[in-house]
Amino acid sequence: MSTPLLSLYRRLTRWPGGHWLFSRAVCFKAPYFASISPRITALEPGRCEGTLADRRKVRNHIGTVHAIAMCNLAELTAGLMVDASLPTGMRWIPRGMQVQYLAKARGNLHALAVPAQ
Repeated sequence: MSTPLLSLYRRLTRWPGGHWLFSRAVCFKAPYFASISPRITALEPGRCEGTLADRRKVRNHIGTVHAIAMCNLAELTAGLMVDASLPTGMRWIPRGMQVQYLAKARGNLHALAVPAQ
């Protein structure tokens, strides 16, 4: 099974800089995510991984990665995982998201989205 999103990912990531180009294409389609400059590093049905570099534009007033930047990365990776997993012709809309902030975040972050068991 291959969705249009998954086909684009596979086509672009064969080339040097392909992960960067795919990530930019996603942010062009959904511009809000461009605010965090994410990098999608893996995408397949049932799995998506992405990273967020710790840089000034994603930090808050105390110098840690802003909680909403982390939520954006979580929503993006989860959304791409679902899009890559749905049969062609189906669409979805998220209904909610629960977040717990357990500690301050520093450094580059890695997000992994897989279906709940």
